[in-house]
Amino acid sequence: MPGKIENFNRTFMPGSDAPVDVIEKVEGQTLDKPVEVKVVMKSDSMLMLSITRPKGMRDPIHQHDDHETSCHLVSGKLKLWIGGEEWIANPGDTWFHPKGVPHWSEALEESVQVEVKAPPVKTW
Repeated sequence: MPGKIENFNRTFMPGSDAPVDVIEKVEGQTLDKPVEVKVVMKSDSMLMLSITRPKGMRDPIHQHDDHETSCHLVSGKLKLWIGGEEWIANPGDTWFHPKGVPHWSEALEESVQVEVKAPPVKTW
């Protein structure tokens, strides 16, 4: 369900305490494969997620009208499409989804990315 997530502001979050959701929709659109989303940190101004995507998973084209997102690939390989441009992301690469810009990604390998949303909005 979209909207603000419960407030669990912390200064330190042990990875084992981070809540995990297996999601099948983003922005109300059905994903072709489930994705694991771990909320690793939240404050009043941002939300940090760790997202694990199975190989072959592709997001439907979507946009976020209420927040912007910065992403960093930790492992794996992704094909990215943001506002009409395409890239291949490898570990260490970083990208940005501005508010209102259509985008999608496809996991060319099982991938883990860190994502920061501002303001902190739950999109699943």
